[in-house]
Amino acid sequence: MGIIRELSDSLANRIAAGEVVERPASVVKELVENALDAGSSQIDVELEEAGMKRITVRDDGHGFYPEDAELAFVRHATSKIKDEHDLFRIKTLGFRGEALASIASVSKVTLRTRRKETDGLELVLDYGSVTERNPVAMNTGTELTIEGLFFNTPARLKYLKTTHTELAAITDTLNRIAFAHPDVKIRAVHEDKVLIQTNGSGDVRQALASVYGHQTVSGAVVATGSNADYQLRCYLVKPEVTRASKNYVTLILNGRSVKNFALTQAVLNGYHTLLPIGRYPIAVIEVTMDPLLIDVNVHPTKREVRLSKEQELCQLIEQTIRLSLSKQTLIPKVVEKPAKQKTEQEKIDFSVVADPFEATTNSESTFGSAWNYPIPKRTEQLVTPVSQEKNEAERTSESGQVEARRKFPQLDVIGQLHSTYIVCGGEEGLYLIDQHAAQERIKYELYKHSFGKPHADSQQLLLPYTFEVASHDMTRIDEALPLLKDVGVELEPFGPQSFIVREIPTWFPSSKQEETIQELLDEALDKRKVDLATYREEAAIMMACKKSIKANHPLNHEMMRRLIEDLEATEMPFTCPHGRPVLIQWTNYELEKLFKRVM
Repeated sequence: MGIIRELSDSLANRIAAGEVVERPASVVKELVENALDAGSSQIDVELEEAGMKRITVRDDGHGFYPEDAELAFVRHATSKIKDEHDLFRIKTLGFRGEALASIASVSKVTLRTRRKETDGLELVLDYGSVTERNPVAMNTGTELTIEGLFFNTPARLKYLKTTHTELAAITDTLNRIAFAHPDVKIRAVHEDKVLIQTNGSGDVRQALASVYGHQTVSGAVVATGSNADYQLRCYLVKPEVTRASKNYVTLILNGRSVKNFALTQAVLNGYHTLLPIGRYPIAVIEVTMDPLLIDVNVHPTKREVRLSKEQELCQLIEQTIRLSLSKQTLIPKVVEKPAKQKTEQEKIDFSVVADPFEATTNSESTFGSAWNYPIPKRTEQLVTPVSQEKNEAERTSESGQVEARRKFPQLDVIGQLHSTYIVCGGEEGLYLIDQHAAQERIKYELYKHSFGKPHADSQQLLLPYTFEVASHDMTRIDEALPLLKDVGVELEPFGPQSFIVREIPTWFPSSKQEETIQELLDEALDKRKVDLATYREEAAIMMACKKSIKANHPLNHEMMRRLIEDLEATEMPFTCPHGRPVLIQWTNYELEKLFKRVM
């Protein structure tokens, strides 16, 4: 007698629900996406107990035909795909035919629907079984009410979080949908409290303002870019407004909000050196592409996708954001008394670095040797282009650099405050410049430019580094050795599974030489290539920080003037490599308010 048996439809649907319906937010997502696919212009969501007691989603879409209402709750029944060819050109948000069947198997569902040309219908299902079918008077559209979610699967209930956490997940889901579909009015209410309300104007910035507030997104930058495969439109909040997690980066691919680590990292790379460590931007990235380039059928909830040319898209996103932000004036304006915080200079120990100003702080004779370093010209290309093909962002890069320089204010040096901040006057107000952060930016761009054109200089190690290679890597080590040699790291055999390093490139960070060599070897073995950009970047930031003037260090007037001139010549004069602001501004209006000249 055999032991394999076919599962009942009810049990199969409950198993599917474990993948599709993880929490109340999953239900809201599926129902709202179905409403969008139905051509809705307005969607209302009502919640009780964060959706665990009741979820109601009401729309003004085209509704169900009466004969389709019950069929919609059958597993893998859908109107959105007809054959296997449609799987490669998905243009709808819901298409797998699992959502309604899965939701109905773990809840009580009431469907009320009407098409324009038919009478209204009410259908009631009790954990997957139809119990009532009644006529109903209603406007065109659909209303779905979900009650008692997971009541028949108590094991699932115990994995749900607190009401506050579940409500936050629902709100986050609706926020992302609102950004992806700004032309649809979306309103969500939890026990008479409005969670989100958008006006359906079609402007993503209006949706951003509804979620994050008008003041936060008032200066949002719109950046566009394209190549042969992708069209990109980015809504970027300036880096003076940051958040503590990456969750505020929204990725929208062909109208679908998705999660993708590589694309999110590309956004962060675009903001590189503009954000403090541990802080992240608010950004919405819209990507339009041929559906053939994206596979949305790799995850039951369609939350994750697979891209055919992911690396090219990452490069386009990073380059577009970086070039766009380089055109902006990123000077924080003081509108209220700031909280006192420990400065970056106070956090870093500079005592181990010899400072050329320590002995002769105000000596004019030391000015030349200490400050006369070359600055790369603004017209030089410091960022590697995405490709040889000119996209919109690349075509405007040179004019953008000129514009960035023009946006840097014309400043007159007034003096120095606490031997740390340079006080300047300008046409639009009063400015304070952090001297350490300013010189960090100057030297960072100098070192980055230098490291971008590496030479063959190397240095002997006083203590050669010896390390062992795993036995399974020995079969591939011959492929890695030439790659490492090309970047200045030559390995010599030193035993059956051991190698020795006697020389390394001069730009290697002195504090992590062995770690860097091991990382380069791992990269060569795993990827069959060595990308030095990350390592050179870290070295440039470290050297800029170590070799820049510190806080509590007096400067004479000529030193301050020269520092400002060199700062203006940089690509991004508004932040240091760690993302902290270099200068802040009190506008003329704020000064007049302080002195009661305006009320």
